[in-house]
Amino acid sequence: MTPDADHQAIQWMVRLSSGSASAADQAQFQQWRDAAPAHARAWQTLQAGIGAPLQALRAAGLSAADATPIRDLLARGPSRRQFLGKTLMLAGAGVGSAWLGARLWRDRSDWSTTTAQRLAIGLEDGSRLLLDACSKVRLEFTDAVRRVRLLQGALVASVAPDTDRPFGVTTEDGTAWARGTEYMVRKEADHSVAAVLQHEIRVSSRSGQQLDLTEGQAARYDTAGIARLDAASARALTAWRQGRLDVLDASLAQVADALRPYMPGALHVTAGAAALRVQGVFSLDRPEQAWAALAATLPLKISRYGGWLTWVDVA
Repeated sequence: MTPDADHQAIQWMVRLSSGSASAADQAQFQQWRDAAPAHARAWQTLQAGIGAPLQALRAAGLSAADATPIRDLLARGPSRRQFLGKTLMLAGAGVGSAWLGARLWRDRSDWSTTTAQRLAIGLEDGSRLLLDACSKVRLEFTDAVRRVRLLQGALVASVAPDTDRPFGVTTEDGTAWARGTEYMVRKEADHSVAAVLQHEIRVSSRSGQQLDLTEGQAARYDTAGIARLDAASARALTAWRQGRLDVLDASLAQVADALRPYMPGALHVTAGAAALRVQGVFSLDRPEQAWAALAATLPLKISRYGGWLTWVDVA
């Protein structure tokens, strides 16, 4: 979709889903859609991405008043593309060819987990992987190297020794090479993190930098370089193995990102709520209890819409 057609299609969806669209509105919409091929394509793409989920929300009993936050976000942000592409993935589809290309790449995975699922995998060489919820990996084992491509989410690798074939976990940001037995790698939106559980690893970023980490150490890396993390952060990074979220001092946005893979439906946190600071220990396997505890200690208003959407705002 072009930016103008994208914007206009969203505005038409807001108007037509308001519950008060008139026959004249319908006629004007038909004129707009037929006026240019770009308009028809924009509408078709938007309908494929979020039209069906909005219909499902209404079928689930969402009233016109309840749907107001959804329409408001579609109409004015915080970011239409961010919301359409990430927050309202209720039908498993996004907006725009770039997202579709990324989806095709990620779907070529050998192993994946769904919402609230952790999965233990035994590999042909005797190594083991533990995948976090909503994770995807592709295995590339050859006579020369054992490579696990982490496309999404997080994993813990327990590596069997093989002097002839090095073992590495690769993301878009670089590779964490095993020099021991057990370590964790997580792929975030704009960086990756690695933490050592036993022995040591060597992190090689795409910028060409390298850093050796020993047991209990962790680092963040991206295309610009590598930065060490403190010991407390290293311990917190691996708590998901036990179904825990250990928060020392993080924003609510970071906590929401950690809880999101364990929640059904979509989760949206407003900018005001996202900036709140959090500390505590929460259960990943019971995210509703985690949000109840957060609401009891922070000025939050949590609204749920038919199991499809959880909306978190400042009370």
